[in-house]
Amino acid sequence: MDREFEFKQILRAFRAGIIGKAAFDEEMARLEGNGSSNGADGGFRAFGRTYKSERDAVISFLDKVRAGEANGGEAFAAWAAVCKTDCIHTGLHIIAEREAYHARVFEQRLLELGGEKRATAGEEGLKFRTYLSDPNVPDTEKLLSFTKKVGDAKEAVRPIHEFAALLKDDLATKEALKLFADDELSSVTWIWEVCATLNAPQRAAAPAPEQAEKAAM
Repeated sequence: MDREFEFKQILRAFRAGIIGKAAFDEEMARLEGNGSSNGADGGFRAFGRTYKSERDAVISFLDKVRAGEANGGEAFAAWAAVCKTDCIHTGLHIIAEREAYHARVFEQRLLELGGEKRATAGEEGLKFRTYLSDPNVPDTEKLLSFTKKVGDAKEAVRPIHEFAALLKDDLATKEALKLFADDELSSVTWIWEVCATLNAPQRAAAPAPEQAEKAAM
């Protein structure tokens, strides 16, 4: 039987009350292995490198994302604290909460798998957090910088979906990553939308290149 199909059947039975929590946990433990490979050499290929197993790849991913999301939560909370644009203030708080709870959930999953918290926020991430917390930088400029940094929303979450699709044993993480990708897509899409809306008046007021050239003559 296909492992993912079996997982969905077990989950459906648990939600319907057909099996209890203990039986559900036992079935999940049976399904979740730690030695899947997807490469010719027996290793697990993901993100351009080969891990010893699927479990090792998942632990590495969870640790890095945990650190990144924690930093993201602090960054957006800091931006919200100095935000001067009323219409996006609450939205920034929501994104900050999303990032923070992602970090907590992935940390819990990491520890459940026997992993350790080793990764820390990178230098680039720390610099961007400082930038977003600067009260002297206009919100419109921060929005433009974020969209330029992240790029297309669907492309930004594509690696998450691709990694989730590779997972055959760790179905709990696989399903969590789908929800994670949905959250990230929602956050980035919203930022793109408000960026376009708030920066539109400035762009409309700016002279066209040919007009600016004539004015300078």
